[in-house]
Amino acid sequence: MGSSDVEQNERLGNIIAVLIALATLIGAVVAWRASVAADGAGDADFAGQRATVNLEQTRALSAVNSYEDYSAFANYQRYGQLGDLIEADEAGLNEKDADNLDIERANAHDLAIANQGLFPNKFLNRDGSYALQRQLGEEFADAAKEKDLQPNPHYEEADKLRSKTNQLLMAVTILAVALVFYSLVEAVNKRLHYPLLALGTLCFVAGTLYAFMIEFKG
Repeated sequence: MGSSDVEQNERLGNIIAVLIALATLIGAVVAWRASVAADGAGDADFAGQRATVNLEQTRALSAVNSYEDYSAFANYQRYGQLGDLIEADEAGLNEKDADNLDIERANAHDLAIANQGLFPNKFLNRDGSYALQRQLGEEFADAAKEKDLQPNPHYEEADKLRSKTNQLLMAVTILAVALVFYSLVEAVNKRLHYPLLALGTLCFVAGTLYAFMIEFKG
């Protein structure tokens, strides 16, 4: 082997060493970014689960509170109407029966008044009905000011980060293939040195560009 061949082999060896070092370094960075994205996906999943729990708790508590108030309103209406009916029936009765009905009327009205204090009057409509859906909506809106009740954005973010993780791992795989080609250069026939070097460099460039595209895309 002549001195020119030795120099050529040394030069090729140096180039391969540099390329292996670069591919290894970039592969490590891309793998780290994939790990960061995977951690972010896990955090987003946890946030989504917490928001889901908050949402279901809020719905349950809002329903319990609102229907308790609606039950008190129903009792208020029932006893009030009962008292009015008793008062209407008192006409034409003898004094004893009228006195008994008067006691029943007073009791019914007292129960109506007692139940009137058990529900928020602000949800009474002008026609005397109860705005149950409005109360449910207001309670939900008040709870949303204090805690996260929107799980879907978190789950969408988790899916996006998982997709990014998989794509970055694909870039790491391409870079690993480049390392394989570089490692084979000095182990094969001289005629295959440059084809393997070209294939390795192609994979190196493709993996690097793909990783940058995934990392910095919108």
